[in-house]
Amino acid sequence: MARSIVAMAMRAPSLHNTQPWRWRVLSEHALELYADHDRQLGGVDPRGRLMTVSLGCALHHAVVAARSVDRAVRVERFPDDGPPDLVARVHLEGPAPAGPQDRIALASLVARRTDRRPFSSWEVPEATLQRLAEVSVLAGAPAVVLDVRQRVAVEHLVATAGLVQASRPPVERERGRWWAVEPGATYDGVPAALVPDRVVDPLGRGRDGVGALDATPAEDAEAVAERAGVLAICHDDDTRVGWLAAGEALSAMWLEAVAEGLGGVPVSLPVEEPEVREQLRSGVLGLTVQPQVLLRVGWPHTSTTRLPVAPRRPIDDVLVP
Repeated sequence: MARSIVAMAMRAPSLHNTQPWRWRVLSEHALELYADHDRQLGGVDPRGRLMTVSLGCALHHAVVAARSVDRAVRVERFPDDGPPDLVARVHLEGPAPAGPQDRIALASLVARRTDRRPFSSWEVPEATLQRLAEVSVLAGAPAVVLDVRQRVAVEHLVATAGLVQASRPPVERERGRWWAVEPGATYDGVPAALVPDRVVDPLGRGRDGVGALDATPAEDAEAVAERAGVLAICHDDDTRVGWLAAGEALSAMWLEAVAEGLGGVPVSLPVEEPEVREQLRSGVLGLTVQPQVLLRVGWPHTSTTRLPVAPRRPIDDVLVP
């Protein structure tokens, strides 16, 4: 059972599909999650924040998998008695019959994909976006639903961050390693087949090049009015404790979105660059808490094909003695 739970946890999303985790099976009743710092992206994530957000997603996936097989779960986050790279200890406790929501969450976990294609023009109801924000709160991190003007501002921050990163060789080298990899070349990274010709942005429009914009703010607002929704997951603790909670909330909210029939794609560029992140926090969102990651959700086009699963490392490469 423990190995099967790890297999489900390995389906979690991660920045550039780096899969920066290792798991240790202590017994059929206990698992440990470790950070794999060899997979940390030093160029865009020198503090390991987005790596830890990814680890939070994996942790939440493991809890969903355990609950779906009728087990109660207790989680120790950053145990004091472990090494520095130990992120969490997951205890599988007594029987706890899975309810309908647990079954739905597991189905969403299996169905979830990172969909970078443009979504349809159908508007995501405000009530649905607010419900997703509530899921994030319950998972341990507040979430803000962005309005139209904020989404336009975020797109300009995406452009700014993209231009900054384009001038930094270490970031470009990371992009070359992890982005648009050739089929069968690796068990990680983002395959070229999953990268559309026009990479989508938080507005729900295609964007050529690195952040190129060719519309006025008024045109931007009109374009975004009935497109995808964007939520910012935040936390007042800008340390690994808050980052992990943000990752767990991202996973919970994303799985709930999938259960609603929505597609999703995380947006991290506006929080990768410190100056841009500060503009997002104070200038766009007007918050005292720190934005950790954004999630863009929308209705997939009815004519779009189901995306394949992004490649995953063999489980024996992830398990450690």
